[in-house]
Amino acid sequence: MFNISLAALKQFKLYLIFFTCLLLAVLHLIYSPYRIILYDYDLTLGQIAEKDIIAPFEFYIFKSKETLEAEQETEAAKIKPVYTVSENLKFNAQKNLDFIMQFFASRGDTASVISLSRSLQQHGFGLSEKTISLLKQTSIREQIYNLLTEEYDRIFNIGIYPSRYDAQDIKIVRGNRIIEYSLSRLYSLDEAKQRILEKVTDANMRKTCQEISDIILIENIVIDTEMTKLEKQKARESVPLTLGKVLKNEKIVSKNQKITAIELLKLSSMLRAQKEQNVTKEKYEYFLSALGVFIISLFLILLFDNILKLFVNEEFTSTPRTMIILCCILASAILTILCNHILKVPSLLIPYSFAVLMIALIFNPNTGMIFNFINLVIVTQYLNWSFISPLTLFLATGGSIVALKRMKKKQEFYPLTIYLFLSFLIVHTAISMIRFQSLTPYINQLLYGTIGIVISIIGLILLVPLVERKLNLATKRILLELLDFENPLLKKMSLVAPGTYHHALIVGNLAESAAEAIGANHLLARVGSYYHDIGKTINPKLFIENNPHSSDLHDQMLANESALLIKKHIQDGIELARKHKLPPAVIEIIQQHHGDGQIRYFFNKAMKTELEIEDHDFYYDGPKPRSKEAAIVMIADIVESTTKSMEEFNEESIKKILNDTIMHLINEGQLQDTPITMKELEKIKLYMLPIIMGVYRKRLEYPEK
Repeated sequence: MFNISLAALKQFKLYLIFFTCLLLAVLHLIYSPYRIILYDYDLTLGQIAEKDIIAPFEFYIFKSKETLEAEQETEAAKIKPVYTVSENLKFNAQKNLDFIMQFFASRGDTASVISLSRSLQQHGFGLSEKTISLLKQTSIREQIYNLLTEEYDRIFNIGIYPSRYDAQDIKIVRGNRIIEYSLSRLYSLDEAKQRILEKVTDANMRKTCQEISDIILIENIVIDTEMTKLEKQKARESVPLTLGKVLKNEKIVSKNQKITAIELLKLSSMLRAQKEQNVTKEKYEYFLSALGVFIISLFLILLFDNILKLFVNEEFTSTPRTMIILCCILASAILTILCNHILKVPSLLIPYSFAVLMIALIFNPNTGMIFNFINLVIVTQYLNWSFISPLTLFLATGGSIVALKRMKKKQEFYPLTIYLFLSFLIVHTAISMIRFQSLTPYINQLLYGTIGIVISIIGLILLVPLVERKLNLATKRILLELLDFENPLLKKMSLVAPGTYHHALIVGNLAESAAEAIGANHLLARVGSYYHDIGKTINPKLFIENNPHSSDLHDQMLANESALLIKKHIQDGIELARKHKLPPAVIEIIQQHHGDGQIRYFFNKAMKTELEIEDHDFYYDGPKPRSKEAAIVMIADIVESTTKSMEEFNEESIKKILNDTIMHLINEGQLQDTPITMKELEKIKLYMLPIIMGVYRKRLEYPEK
């Protein structure tokens, strides 16, 4: 039944992998960077060309942005201001003339010349006493008013140009047209005044008209700001955007020649033209390209899965963890498409590190480092195989994985963020120096990368705990939480089964040291050791470490009854572990730490009674250890129990116990399903020895006084 279930799981995992690769291919089909034929050449000024570059089609050579802007501003500067004849100024002049005349009409008959002069000055009109006396006369005043009104209207309609205007011609807006006038067709301020005086024959009236005109007449041809801006903009738009044309099959760049500024312009113009022309591939070519993505994705994922099987624990290739890997791959592809094809933002904004660090946190840093290579290829294929930005993010992420080794606490993303940013800063700075990048793009790209890092870390903070809890994985965070002595299971063990609790702590020290020595998961080994005997908390008095008189209880039972109760602590432990939602990897250690070995003490007791017995009653149900951590816990469990019962304690006797324990397990076949080598077993003995010696070394006896 187990084999059928395992085969079904493997088949389901393959289906998941195929489905993921199919999704990647569909995404590539929809958002293919090859949909438009691209001729991308990453060349810089002064670089030596490695090959000839021929124009694939006819296109215009567009000027550079800097050149075009400079020429446009030059043309705009040539445009003279455009003027308009102000109706407001004409209206104000007539209004002032009306005020003066009405002033005299209302007060002229009764008021004195002096009082009229003072009152006019208060209103801003300084007239001589002679002029005031003359304007007090109604007939003369009306005659002057009619003359000035008529002349002002005519002069203002023609226009009085600014006195500082030094050109011979002037552009004036008339209606919706701009008409260029010679200054001779217009009036200067002096000419306008002189024109009025020519109409007056009487000397006294001429003097009065002159004084009034000095006050009222004003230059009414003023600059039309909006029209001037419009004319300057037309001048800018009149500048040609192109320098010329490149014909189809014309050579743009020659092999082994230095790249010049004009050649760079031609290349950039060609890229611009081919985007505008929207030259696309044939439909069958899209599907071939998508098929290529499917094949390379399938190859990469299967390669990664097999690398995990070869170099990491078997639990890392389980279906839940495979789902995490596939989801991370899809997330990287979708984020890349979102940034590059939908939002069209710089590729350094892609949260590249999110998927890689997710794998590193859920699995371990080594697995994350391997996945980093897979992620680089996945992301790059959606960027038209442009490597600069993803390579920068790849190297920066690789540097940040080092921080995971330093994370001692359960949740410490601060050092991870610092390492990631510093790694990115170093790599980005180095690549910018290599490429002779100027300061502005360097700072912009640094900002983009920083934003991508922040998005990645926020995603990790939000999703990592959720994934760990949902899938109940034996991650570093979860294992560290299980090592907390306030954990309900450990606390219960310390209270109801103190002997088992003390035994578990020593086994934990032994297992962790040995696991670290051979490169196994040392945290998992310690946690598995702490919880391997939690089933004994159900009936603690049946076990000698908790009850020195446990033999009295077993003497009242048949040997097979005792054996069944003893091995029941395995099933009780599994049930407790499942009830408290311990990770499957820890439950497997609880299940496998005795393998299918014999319960020898009660088997020998049964043999002495000469009763008819069932062999399976005296054997643990297994299975045998299938991971290095489970095997290490099995060895540490036996060694600690055996050492504790020794009467004579020395280094040689401990070495003998270690050798005998491992050889006995090998001979019984208990380690045959474990991916552990003889060399690693020797290391295990070497690293367990000093811990055993340290725990059970007797105190020196000091002489009495």
